[in-house]
Amino acid sequence: PRVRGFRFVGVESSSPAPGVQEAIAQADVLILCPSNPWVSLDPILSVPGIREAIAGRPVVGVSPIIGGRAIKGPAAKMFTELGIAPSSEAVARHYQSLLTALVIDRMDSDQAGPIQSLGIEPVVTATFMHSLADRARLAGEVLEFAASGLPARSAK
Repeated sequence: PRVRGFRFVGVESSSPAPGVQEAIAQADVLILCPSNPWVSLDPILSVPGIREAIAGRPVVGVSPIIGGRAIKGPAAKMFTELGIAPSSEAVARHYQSLLTALVIDRMDSDQAGPIQSLGIEPVVTATFMHSLADRARLAGEVLEFAASGLPARSAK
């Protein structure tokens, strides 16, 4: 089916699981993994209190789009069907009010400038994970960058 939008029916009456807001408050930095914005992360961010808990905190995202394609899953298809060119820049725009930094693939290094103009620090590295070693390397790079003393995004 063709995507026209998303609604999270009943989310307004949901609440974070016990300990979630406390864990967010205690974290030095929050990392949004390379997941589909609409069907993986937005449902979580739509739970009352979650976005507010994250606002103003250092947040590093990892783009799920590389070279205009999602490596896994329907994210690029969803972007396209919503009239948005799938790109790391589009991911940055989607999370603009939350992100301090966005990790993007070397293939998308030309998008670093536009991402930076959104007030988000671009981090360019190899993000495609072929192996467990690639996963460990990327996680290490993200954590090392996060430990460099990121400023919090100003709450909007």
